[in-house]
Amino acid sequence: MTEIIIGGRTIPLNYTTFEMAPIQREIGCTAFQLKDEVFGIRQEDEDDPTSIRFDIVNDGERVEKLGKLIKILGNAGLEERGEEPDLTEKWILRNMKPALILAYSVAVMKELSDGNRIEAVKPEKEGPVDEGLEEQQAKKQPGN
Repeated sequence: MTEIIIGGRTIPLNYTTFEMAPIQREIGCTAFQLKDEVFGIRQEDEDDPTSIRFDIVNDGERVEKLGKLIKILGNAGLEERGEEPDLTEKWILRNMKPALILAYSVAVMKELSDGNRIEAVKPEKEGPVDEGLEEQQAKKQPGN
């Protein structure tokens, strides 16, 4: 879980499938549309991947959506830790430091990215296993 500090309080962020419905209901977009709807991410030069800009700081509507998103993910994180999910949008927006809006955005995007990470499943081997051959291959591996 990613953590942020707002108003002196450490808030764990948690993004799972369960949070998708409140995001759609309260923010009015899917989780995949958040980069446009909340963060206003745009690439100024399509040939330069480092030319990405956030258009959130000067957009009050996007800042309010960020507050809603932090409330949703923060309450999920608090609940996951066994704490009271008592965050309100008003409290978050009142206690966020305006100079840190971009930092909060990056932390929220990290949690969203972590929540969307695909967990790899190691496929089981099919057919008969030649234990002698596997032993020889294991010996060839670096560090064995």
